[in-house]
Amino acid sequence: MALTDASVLVVGAGIIGRSTAYFLARQGAKVVLLDEGIPTGSPTSRASLGVLTHCNGGDNPYAQLFRDGHALHARLARDLAEDLGADVGWRPLGGIDLFTDPAQLEEVWRFNRERGCQVERLDERALHDAEPGLDGGGEGLYFADDHRVDPLKLGAVLWAAAVKQGASAAWGERVWRIAQAGEAVEIATSRKTHRADFAVLAAGAWTGDLAAQLGARVSLRPVRGQQARFVGAPLRHLVRINGRHFIPDGGEMIVGATSEEVGFRLATTRAAATQFVSEVHSALGRCLPLSRQQAGLRPKPRGGRPLIGPLTDAPRVFVASGHYKNGVLLGPITGQIVARWIAEGTPGRDMSRFAPER
Repeated sequence: MALTDASVLVVGAGIIGRSTAYFLARQGAKVVLLDEGIPTGSPTSRASLGVLTHCNGGDNPYAQLFRDGHALHARLARDLAEDLGADVGWRPLGGIDLFTDPAQLEEVWRFNRERGCQVERLDERALHDAEPGLDGGGEGLYFADDHRVDPLKLGAVLWAAAVKQGASAAWGERVWRIAQAGEAVEIATSRKTHRADFAVLAAGAWTGDLAAQLGARVSLRPVRGQQARFVGAPLRHLVRINGRHFIPDGGEMIVGATSEEVGFRLATTRAAATQFVSEVHSALGRCLPLSRQQAGLRPKPRGGRPLIGPLTDAPRVFVASGHYKNGVLLGPITGQIVARWIAEGTPGRDMSRFAPER
């Protein structure tokens, strides 16, 4: 069903909000994106690593969502390139996990093999051949399905495609109030009051406060993540060492990210920069110049699963948040699902585990 007569307000211009706007506009909805920031991307998207981690097994709804979200990125990159001639920075880099403990490598190897994940063992020589820029020995595991997308490019192209389909935006408008108004939704911002048939709350860690105005309890908290960029590109793949990512990106290397419980503080810290510099030296055996540092706030939900779906007492208001570290990976699939849910009255899959008010 095309939404030719429906209007939708999308609150939040991160990857999830822009994906939702894009897929809604493709359905024919009259979409207005509301964000207090500027078109260059939300703070969370700007600080995202853009890693599309490999999937491993499972038939539960979350595993299926993860697999489908991962697969959608390659198709979306192709579709957007054909439609706009634009590159979203999707790259099938492949990922390498490094291990110094043979027992841990064996455990991770078996876990992924048993769940049907494409994984290859790398002895010390094979590891050196694959990544000669790394310092030291050890063994590794290679995951061919580790990909990456550039969050800033993806966000910009998604929005350009949504605008091409008729979407519009109200930048620099902070949402003050949201309320039901009969069969419609009203959102008052710092500039005006918007009225629409539906609303989608994709405001990251701020989503819970907005939902609370409608009497809903949506449990989210912000977790700061910091990353740094270094001048130089000594790596060929995504490399993980002790949970830290080292990512080649043109002539730079991205390192991150931290996980810090500091509330809504977005500032970067000298301590994180020092830590990143030390880790780069340990991984490469040499120093690289630190180019810049960024921080973002990841919305962490209760129970670990994203919050996707309509509110119980306000069914015309949908939540699309709580993706924590997988906002970029699951952003497009979330937007696709929400658009279908609004258009057809059903998400097309079991979304009960992702209920916002759980």
